[in-house]
Amino acid sequence: MSGDAAGVPLFATRAALAPLLGEVAERQRAVLESGRYVLGPEVEAFERELAAFAGVGHCVGVGNGTDALTIALRALGVGRGDEVVVPALTFYATAEAVVNAGAEPVFCDVDPRTFAMTAATAEAAIGERTAALLPVHLFGNPAPMEELRRLAAARGLGLLEDAAQAAGATLGGRRAGALGDAAAFSFFPSKNLGGFGDGGAILTGDAALAARARRLRAHGSADKQLHTEVGWNSRLDELQAAGLRVLLPRLEGWTAARRAAAAAYAEAGLGELVELPRETAGGESCYHLYSVLSAERERLSAALSAAAIGNRAYYTTPLHRQPALAAYAPDRELPGAERVAATSLALPMGPALAGEQVALAVDAVRAALAAA
Repeated sequence: MSGDAAGVPLFATRAALAPLLGEVAERQRAVLESGRYVLGPEVEAFERELAAFAGVGHCVGVGNGTDALTIALRALGVGRGDEVVVPALTFYATAEAVVNAGAEPVFCDVDPRTFAMTAATAEAAIGERTAALLPVHLFGNPAPMEELRRLAAARGLGLLEDAAQAAGATLGGRRAGALGDAAAFSFFPSKNLGGFGDGGAILTGDAALAARARRLRAHGSADKQLHTEVGWNSRLDELQAAGLRVLLPRLEGWTAARRAAAAAYAEAGLGELVELPRETAGGESCYHLYSVLSAERERLSAALSAAAIGNRAYYTTPLHRQPALAAYAPDRELPGAERVAATSLALPMGPALAGEQVALAVDAVRAALAAA
């Protein structure tokens, strides 16, 4: 499977980012001259701005998206002896965070059309020790949070969004990050709101949860003197926050461009050749990745790579079949996750993806499948 290719890149972002690099450098140089590098005014300002963008009361900047998940789980009260329901189709860090928080992941299936955990798939995995649900907005498509919230409320469970791929997505008019008890974001450079290194954040409307997360990110202390619990050393740094503050105001426009590219794929007839990703009812994906389904994935990928069209298969080994997570493998089948793992292929996507590039990609898919 190919990564970014010279003809049409898998991640079409560089042209959108390039005009902003001078402003980013200027803001970061000001940080260097200030002498404040950790938890300073840039982090505080970015936390306020991201919380306002998402429509929540609190944002806690941390070192990366995985730490955001782990710390958010702990802040929700999840720990040793607890179980957390996790979709089997997602990046490894989702389950890794559960283990690192001291709990056990229990894998559930996904809807193969939307790639998301649903109330029905989650309920099948709930047991006596379940403490939380951890839905993932995979590839930028929001999980059906309203039905998951009802399920969580009925069972007395926490509800944590893995929104690492979902900056800019919405569901029912509300932004990802404001749909659960808390949400975890990643600012890894390839993300829709990507920084210039590692970074992450926890968003929540719960003041007490936010306060605990702030303590946990700083060795379990609010004042560097009294440590009330064992935490982490995980803080978003000033240089990253300064850069992210330049990018955040552009996120809404970038999301609109990604959605336009997704619409262009459909208008070009791609749905006649492969199965297109389907948005959750009431949701608007931010299309972090544009993943289609095809039983001819291997042949299609080879042909696209030969035509210099970026493509990549993601999560081909679901979490319940990962060697490090073998102890948590379920004794039931997860056909939705298995199907997507075996047939999905990401095509070029990004805010700088031009209409002619979409056409090239669709023509290459058509030619590849016609050559069978």
